[in-house]
Amino acid sequence: MSYLLSGCNSSSSKPLNVNIIHMNDIHSHLDEESIDLTFKNTKVRVDAGGYPRVATTIKNLQKTQNNTILLNAGDALQGTLYYTLFKGEVDAKMMNALAWDAFVLGNHEFDDGDINLENFLSLLNIPIITSNIYAPSNDRLFEKWKPYIIRYYDGEAVGIIGIDTMFDTKESSNPGDNLEFFDEIQTTQIYVDELEAMGVNKIILLSHFGFKNDVDLSSHVRGVDIIVGGHSHTLLGSYGSLGLTTTDNYPKETLSSSNEKVCIVQAWSFAKIVGNLQVSFDKYGRVLTCSGKPILNISGNFTIKDTQGEYEDINSSFRDEIISIINSRDDIEIVQKDPTFENILNSYSEQVDEKKQEFIGLAEQTIVHIRIPNHDYGTNNGSAYPLGSDVAPIVSKAFYERVKTSDAVILNAGGVRINIDEGDISIGTAYTLLPFSNTLYNLPMKGSEIHQVLEDALSNFYDNGGSSGSFPYAYALRYDIDMKQNKGDRVKNLEILDKQTEQYVSINHDKLYTITTISYLASGKDGYTTFSNIKGEDTYFDYANSFVKYVKALNSDGKTIKKLPSSEHCIKSYLD
Repeated sequence: MSYLLSGCNSSSSKPLNVNIIHMNDIHSHLDEESIDLTFKNTKVRVDAGGYPRVATTIKNLQKTQNNTILLNAGDALQGTLYYTLFKGEVDAKMMNALAWDAFVLGNHEFDDGDINLENFLSLLNIPIITSNIYAPSNDRLFEKWKPYIIRYYDGEAVGIIGIDTMFDTKESSNPGDNLEFFDEIQTTQIYVDELEAMGVNKIILLSHFGFKNDVDLSSHVRGVDIIVGGHSHTLLGSYGSLGLTTTDNYPKETLSSSNEKVCIVQAWSFAKIVGNLQVSFDKYGRVLTCSGKPILNISGNFTIKDTQGEYEDINSSFRDEIISIINSRDDIEIVQKDPTFENILNSYSEQVDEKKQEFIGLAEQTIVHIRIPNHDYGTNNGSAYPLGSDVAPIVSKAFYERVKTSDAVILNAGGVRINIDEGDISIGTAYTLLPFSNTLYNLPMKGSEIHQVLEDALSNFYDNGGSSGSFPYAYALRYDIDMKQNKGDRVKNLEILDKQTEQYVSINHDKLYTITTISYLASGKDGYTTFSNIKGEDTYFDYANSFVKYVKALNSDGKTIKKLPSSEHCIKSYLD
């Protein structure tokens, strides 16, 4: 950052080395969770992450490194029964115990409205920063956060600016009407200029804007040195040999609008990885070097499937080989849980576990969720799914069967959060799959309006810069999608299931149908603007509980959950 505004005293500044420790998109995934890794061409199941485990890693990094900065890039809330039952209370206790240097608001912090957010923020004893969302003086959230903070290391000032995704927070969450939102890029530059005018020439952007957006922002803004990001759940690094799909290098290096180095990092999601970035600044605030590794936190328990599909402990020889591989890498560690954090979690976990463990049915196979056909999502390989998610249509079918008056269901890709793993399905599975506070809504719609809302959803992502979670899935509807066509003409050959004949027929653009969706979409969120123009009726059926009932009904009939046949899948073909 060599460009200096008048009033800056660069001659008094000195070089500085800092160590940035960071996480993002924890989404109330406070406990460890099982993931599959590949060792010696064998798929091995391990327990990964959770606050007690990552807390150990963070504390160790703070002890062994100088000038550490601990940053949380947002979406702390919403995603497991810990949030469903306790609405942020346990999340806040975990966050306070780690004493983050800064936390930026994510879009999901606003999911349950301003009252719930106010309650959550009142529990936090850590700095909250967000520069592009403003709460006026008559709002309950007034002065609950600041646009930036300044921290000092070896006498040198480091500015940390926060930004949240404007579009997704406005359109996909439930912020109050009084809140004002501002463009991410323009706002960032405004506060960079303000910090520089005060003589601060080393600036970090704590961003809940998404990896691709961060890369784009870096080239349009002058003065940002480091971007610590979230929102897109991006896995960076070199985890391919472990069977995980990565997006880019850690860190990703780009150039600012003034042709100076910018380093961008992100740490996947769900409290499994701790990012560890070392940065060296010169006295002008320019980044000389940035390097480091994300650290995947796992337990020392390794299991593999036997010939019957059951998980069993590995033999000692294979275990030794796995340990040797782990010890040869610096981006994965076997980590013990921190007892302080484990005690906090245990004080809540009994209630969660009781509900979570209730068995409701069986999955015949692993059923994969991706957001957009042919596009990777998380570690799922999109090219293996040319018609998109296999989970979203099943969930849509569950809603269809719950609402007997429904002619069809429309659901956004972002409304579904995980794969359904082969084996037992519990209530915990259902509430992790469908973690938000939604009910099912019925909307009377003409066939032409149904076509239009599908077009709305596609346009939200492809034309308006909205979330990929707006991609539309359905049950009792089938359609081709051709994204090579112009806006408004991408959904082709739209059909609807005739309940009497149980056959799919071309939709009648003038006929009135009852479309079921979730309450969040019914209000026009996530780009589903046509829904907002229609007066609907709330069924008051909880959407996660509706899925629970569907799975239980199948189980009572001796049936399992499995992929829908192609004749029932909503996407007939997809061209990108």
